[in-house]
Amino acid sequence: MTSLLALVLAALPALRQEPAPAAPAGLDVEVGGAVAAALAPEGARAEIGEVRVPPGRGCAPSRAEALRPVTASGDVPLRLAGVDPDGLPCEIFGWARVRVLGGGLLLSRPVLPGDPLEGAVRAAEVEILAGRAPLSSLPRGARAGRALPVGTPLLASDVRLGPLPGEPIGVMVRTGALELSLTGRALACGRGRACALLPGGRRVQGRLEGDHLLVEVP
Repeated sequence: MTSLLALVLAALPALRQEPAPAAPAGLDVEVGGAVAAALAPEGARAEIGEVRVPPGRGCAPSRAEALRPVTASGDVPLRLAGVDPDGLPCEIFGWARVRVLGGGLLLSRPVLPGDPLEGAVRAAEVEILAGRAPLSSLPRGARAGRALPVGTPLLASDVRLGPLPGEPIGVMVRTGALELSLTGRALACGRGRACALLPGGRRVQGRLEGDHLLVEVP
């Protein structure tokens, strides 16, 4: 029985993985222009990789349009227009693999949590990935939010602003037209917010403005 099964399997044609359909000659230039026109990040550029079109549709595309803004590296959907074998207008859809590059900052030395980032970065062209937009400029007083090796592209999530917990911080309490300036101690706080402990023991939360914490009281 085993020998018979082996003979049957040997007689079956080998399975082959069909390659992705290649783009027609000359379409890469049109796709490059379409992607460039759809680039969203200011000053970015795109490198076009593989362009894939559906086979067997009888449509020879010669023009391309990106169907959504190109914000990061990945697959970009395309509308492709051309003519069919009878010379009539036709339209198909495809994809282009795109690598988006833009201005960013690379770490020029390793840093530990809390290290000042000024003098530790250099301007460079970096890849823009979905949900991981690189910083193009360093905020005032920026510190490392975690340990990072040299050569790492700096992201907003890698940076913390303001003093470290326990360090002194100026606090401006604003209620209507009244403003009160105090000096407190910085506390750990949620991302995007800043917290401090006032001299009387009260904990306040607000936002950093320059080198002080602004607390607005309704």
